[in-house]
Amino acid sequence: MKPIYGDAVAHGLLQTASLMLLLIAFLGACAHVSGDDGAARVVDARTAHRLSQRNWDLKGLTVDGRQIVIDVDTVITIRFSPDGQVAGFAAVNRYSGTYSLSGSGKLNWGRIPTVVTGNIGLPELMEKQRAYLRALVQTDAAVLAGRVLVLQSVDATTVLTFNEAGF
Repeated sequence: MKPIYGDAVAHGLLQTASLMLLLIAFLGACAHVSGDDGAARVVDARTAHRLSQRNWDLKGLTVDGRQIVIDVDTVITIRFSPDGQVAGFAAVNRYSGTYSLSGSGKLNWGRIPTVVTGNIGLPELMEKQRAYLRALVQTDAAVLAGRVLVLQSVDATTVLTFNEAGF
């Protein structure tokens, strides 16, 4: 009997499942949110304050199922404000936008994060900036575990993993 999915699809599903298992194990090993047991939890409107006023450094980026290598010297950050503003640095330029979290934990991007400075960088950094900003708006859930923040799409094909800056 022939498989329903082709080899490429099966391989992609296996990679996604492996990535998710690794991510769950990694998040489960983290424990440092004050007043929390460190378990991985979806951030919602009630717990959104846990994201605020903390600087987050991007450590991993998967866009549409494709992992993007983030070099050690590539600086990509995000910071959430309690008033619904989001800003950061995207490898070459600063960006800003707005966000909200629903009671059920759905992350919504109001004003899509866009570049606010007009710097031009090395082509590979410009590509990382484009990939990051494209991936950011594809996310619709935030999961926090200790000092690790994961923004991801519902189908987990786009995953951004951040560590709290300084840790």
